[in-house]
This record gives sequence, structure tokens and C-alpha cells, in this order.
Amino acid sequence: MIVKPLTRYLLQGLFLIVPFFMKAQSETAIKRNWADSINQLLYTDPNIDSKTKLSLADSAAQIFNKQRDTCNQIFSRILEARYLDRIGKPDSALVQLYWASKFYRQRCDSLTLMFLFSNLINVYLSLGEFNRVDSVGRIALSSWNPSWKKKDSRFSILNNLAIAQASTGDVNKATSTFHQAYDEAVLDNFAKYEQKALINLGSIKGMTKDLDSAYFFFSKAANIALKNVDKYEYMTLLTNLANLDKERGRYKEAIVTLDSTYAMADRLKNVEILANVQNARADLYAKMKDFEKAYDFLRKYIKTHEQFLNEERVKAVTEMMEKYESEKKARQIQQLQLDKLDASLKTERITNTRNHYLYLGLVVFLIAVGSLGRLRYVHRSRSAIQREKDISEGLLLNILPSAVAEELKLKGHAEAKHYDLATILFSDFKSFTTISERLSAKDLVEEINFCFKAFDGIMTRYGIEKIKTIGDSYMAAGAIPDMNTASPLDVVMAAIEMQQVITNRKKERDEQQQPAFEMRVGIHSGPVVAGIVGVKKFQYDIWGDTVNTASRMESSSEVGQVNISDATYQLIKDNPQLVFTYRGKVQAKGKGEMPMYFVTLAA
Repeated sequence: MIVKPLTRYLLQGLFLIVPFFMKAQSETAIKRNWADSINQLLYTDPNIDSKTKLSLADSAAQIFNKQRDTCNQIFSRILEARYLDRIGKPDSALVQLYWASKFYRQRCDSLTLMFLFSNLINVYLSLGEFNRVDSVGRIALSSWNPSWKKKDSRFSILNNLAIAQASTGDVNKATSTFHQAYDEAVLDNFAKYEQKALINLGSIKGMTKDLDSAYFFFSKAANIALKNVDKYEYMTLLTNLANLDKERGRYKEAIVTLDSTYAMADRLKNVEILANVQNARADLYAKMKDFEKAYDFLRKYIKTHEQFLNEERVKAVTEMMEKYESEKKARQIQQLQLDKLDASLKTERITNTRNHYLYLGLVVFLIAVGSLGRLRYVHRSRSAIQREKDISEGLLLNILPSAVAEELKLKGHAEAKHYDLATILFSDFKSFTTISERLSAKDLVEEINFCFKAFDGIMTRYGIEKIKTIGDSYMAAGAIPDMNTASPLDVVMAAIEMQQVITNRKKERDEQQQPAFEMRVGIHSGPVVAGIVGVKKFQYDIWGDTVNTASRMESSSEVGQVNISDATYQLIKDNPQLVFTYRGKVQAKGKGEMPMYFVTLAA
């Protein structure tokens, strides 16, 4: 008589808990399928930006980690490293790859190991550690199984190995490796890597002044790009071919090529290519001694290039703000779900109490276990919300000063403010256009990034607010916003350190026979207005005659010097750490003659 009721109660408890386990298993399968599809998408889709890919790869890795699927987690972490390297964080990428190599097991796909080697080589190449590229590349190639069908990693390894060989001055070995990559790509009918190998061979021939061979390889690469409808690469190659025609004295051919490239870029609304064509035209007409046209095209290039940079900045700020808004909405939805869950838990506790005698000890125990799981879920969810909130606020602080960001969060807007005395710093690289022509796009961006990262560190150390970068120009301000206490002396000392960074970098680059930047700096002190520009695509900026005058101090400066106005000089002239050289009254565009001073550290 006792057994039957207990059996009934046990069955009732099982009916309550089985759906919970079925739901959990269903959610696990859904997450697993999602993570698998994300890995495949990230590996094959070239249209998603690297920052989005990085976030998706991390989410997939966390899912595989919870499911104890080490092999797929390794693949996701390698993808993370790939995108960290692409956004300029090779050191962080290296950490992910070291983790992947540590936990790689023989039961995992061998091609995952090759993918690991390929990305490790990419990162070492970004870090300039060419000997490591060579040693890892040889290990990877010696481990390659010819029967493997997927050869992306092999072609990537060959290309990067050749780039490292060229970077160390072994041009013959690099040429041989590029030819090997090209021959294998042709054999496998792999157009993407045929094109890459031909471009690299053309670049090698251009470096060694074998212009006819360079033209031959670039032409073959352009034909492949056209056949595969790779319009951006096709237009870039046409511009390179026009430059080669210019160097070979074939001016008419160069003009025709640039005209057709410009027409295509204009039709596709590609501002970056339009700017590059205008720059190439300016160089071409300068070579032809038609300086009037050269000047006209140079002016058009500067205008178009500035438009391209503005579009890129607006795009970056818009993406950050859209991400901030979407994360904010997601947090609100999740909070509503948590509130609903809290209410549900309270109802369950009341129901459990009322039915205590009905379900006896077993059912109470089962419900208590379920409630504990839900409470843990609430705790984890709230922790996740806090982490997401911290990320979103970090995004906001990355584009706005902390005081302005706080005002924006509290009020929904930030008011423009007047400051009686701010000190504005402008810097600009000399002959930026000329030097940029001697560097690849990747090397140019890396060199600018090196300099601006150093400047950012200096600004942080002196408590100065970085306002913005415009191309190769850098702008910062002391004594704004409200919590910024940086003095005119702090700004001047920061400017001197900036010049020291550039001077030391130039010595290092000169020893490597690499082109290097030289810089002018200008500083002026006075009243400004500061605030947020726009409503949606906003950014923090400053206005006023003080800003214009600081810009004139920079343009009137000289290479390696920090040029200050009389207003700034009067504020710091009694400081024994500094030495001032009076330049007299110097003509400043739109300002007339103004007294200026060079400032250096006392010996």
C-alpha cells in the first residue's frame, strides 16, 4: 500500500524534470550548430569586417569550450588570432596561437594544424620576426601531405615565406618561392593564389628595377582579377601598370590607363581608387614637366583623399555607435527577461509551499534543484549583462572624453562648453605623400600606427586629451574637458617627447635603409569651444581662432622643431627646463606676421 503512492509521486517528479533536460539538450544542439556554421562562415566569407569576425569567433570558441570540444575550440581560437592580427594586435594574436598549439591533439584534423602554422607565420611577419617565419614555414611545408585537397594554408605559407625572404634581402630565394607558389596554384587551378603570386613577382621585379618583367607579371594578374570580377584589385593593378609605363617613358599609355581606371572607379563610387588615380596623374605630369597639370591633379588628390579619410572615420564612428545602441537594446530585452524570470521564481516558490504536502519530499527536492539552477542562471545572466555594459561603455569612452560620455549617458545629450584657456597641439609629417609612395600600403599603415600609438601613450602620461587624427596629422589639447588639468608646460613637454620618438625612429629606419617620417609640431594657447558634432554620427571636437592659430604654428614650423606662439611662450617662458629661440615675426597664412619661438629642453 505504501509503494504505489511513492511510485506515483516519483513519476510526477520525473514528468516535471524530463522536459527541462530535453530543453537543455535542444539548446545545446542549437548552440553547437550555430558555432559550427560560424566557423565555416568566418573561414569563407570575405565581406564581414574583422572586428565583427573577431567577436563571432570568440563566441563560437566559448560554446565549444563549454561543450568540451577542444578541436573545434582550437579552430575558433586560430580564427580569433587571424582577426586580431588584421586589426593591428599581433601580440594578442600570438597568445591565442600559443594556446592553440599547446592544446592541439593528434585526433584533431591535420589541416587545423596547417591553419595554425599559416596564421603563426602571418603574425611573425606582422611582428617583423623573419627568422621565425622561415623556421615555422619549413616545418609546415615538410609536414604537408600531398593528398590533402584544401590547400589555402599551403599557399599562404609559401607566399609569406617568400615575403620574409625578400624582407631579409634574399631576392633570388624569394623569387623562386613565389614561382613555386604560382606553379602550384596553376596546377590546382587556384586563381586567387595565382593572382597573389603574380602580384608579388611583379613587386619583386619592380624592386630590382626590372620594369618590363614587373609589367608582364602585373598584366597577367590584372587579367585574372578582371576574369574573376575582382574590380578593386583590377583597378589597383591598372594604377600600378600606369606607374610602370610612366617609369618606362610610355606617357601616352599611362594617361590612357589612368583615364580608364578613373572612369571605372567613378562609376563604382570608389573614393579610395579615385584618390590614388589623381595622385598617379600628378606624378605622371610632373615627370612630363607639365607642372600646371601636375599641381591641379595634386590638389584634386588631396581633396579626394581627405574625402576618403572622412568617409572611413564616419564609417568607423557609425559602426561603433550602432553597436553601442544594439547592445543597449539587447541588455534592455535581457533585463526584461530576467525580471519576468524573477517573478516566475517567486510564483514557483509560493506554489511549492502550497503543494508541499501533495508532492512530498521527492517532488520538493526536484523543484528545489530546478530553482537553484534558475537562480544560478539569473546570477550568470546579470554578470553577463554587466560585462556587456562595461564593453559598451568602453566603446563610448574610446570616442569621447569620460566627462562628456558621462554627461551623454545622464542627459542623452552633451552641451558645448567654452574654455578660457586651452593649449592646442598640431603635428604633421613632412613629405608624407612622397614617403607613402615608397612604402606598401601595409607598411605605411604600420608606420603611422607605430607613431600614433607612441603619441597616444605620451598624451595619456601627461593627461592631455587627444582630439583626432586627420590623415598624417595629429591633434590634441590640454585643459579640456572639465577634468583635464594638463598645463601649457605639459603640452610643450609632450610635443618635445613626440619629436624625440620621431627622431629615434628615423635613426632606426635609416640604419635599415627604410624611408622614415620627419615631423613639424605647432602649439598655441587661448580660448576654445568644445563639444559633440552632430546627433547620430557624432564625435568630440574643438573650434575657435585658437585652433586655427595652432594649425598655423604647425605649418610655419620646421622639421624636428616644436614651434610655439607668443601666447604660449608668455605662459612658460620662466621655466628653467626649457630653452627658447626667438624666430622673429613669421608670416602665417591668413594671420599675417606673428612672433614665434622654437622650444627645446635645456641641456
